[in-house]
Amino acid sequence: MSILENVQRLLTVYAQGVADLSFSEVAEQLDLPKSSASHLLHQMHRFGLLEQNPRTRRYRTSTLLAQASQPQGQNASWDALCWQVLEHLSERTGLTAYLSTLNGAQTMVIQRLDGRSPVQVVSPPGSLRAACDTAMGRAMLSRLTQEEFETLYGNDAQRPIEPPSQARLANVGALIAEVAVATRQHHAVLVDAALPGVGAVAAAVRHPMSGELRGFCVSFVAGVHAPMDLPSINRYRQLMLDEVGTLGRRVGDRFWTEPALPSAQWSPTL
Repeated sequence: MSILENVQRLLTVYAQGVADLSFSEVAEQLDLPKSSASHLLHQMHRFGLLEQNPRTRRYRTSTLLAQASQPQGQNASWDALCWQVLEHLSERTGLTAYLSTLNGAQTMVIQRLDGRSPVQVVSPPGSLRAACDTAMGRAMLSRLTQEEFETLYGNDAQRPIEPPSQARLANVGALIAEVAVATRQHHAVLVDAALPGVGAVAAAVRHPMSGELRGFCVSFVAGVHAPMDLPSINRYRQLMLDEVGTLGRRVGDRFWTEPALPSAQWSPTL
């Protein structure tokens, strides 16, 4: 069997939804001798078809492949996919769902889809909020590079946040800690923080080609849409991971191929 045939067979495995594979799993999946599997992985990695996680040593398809597979009319397709996620979030929770992006150190609402409840948390398209004070903002800040983050907030952990944080963050260091939690969990959650009695769960996707950042969140009124307990709010958290994670993997966002913390290790809601 030629190496091209084995390349096709391995890519077919990934196309079935597998995020990454170890060397031994490749050999087993393709029924190859270890020497042949090693040669296949080496060549695919050498020519940019696979990437290897330096920590886990597992192989995943490359950004090059993700870029090559993007259809024409990418922007229209991207917008349609984001709207579809927004619809799913609102329909499955009955809550107001938001699609936002970053405008400097602020979140800006792009689209809003109202939920079914008579009690809604409403911010119209174009609304701006300090990114540090919202679950949406922290989810999107977790997707920035260190250089991008420091452009917004600087690199002095003791520097006060300006204007002062309504969510009671003392300084940039406190924000960095919260953003790190959002990175590990792949989502952010805030309850009764900047807005008393209001909660939100959020996650973000960054398009691998354009770099466009999109944040998704659902907002609820504590005691109306959900009680102030972890089991209730965690249902929203898992749904956010499922819906936004599926979009991220579909467009080739590498962040969503990395494992998030299991629910047992999620931070308590604030």
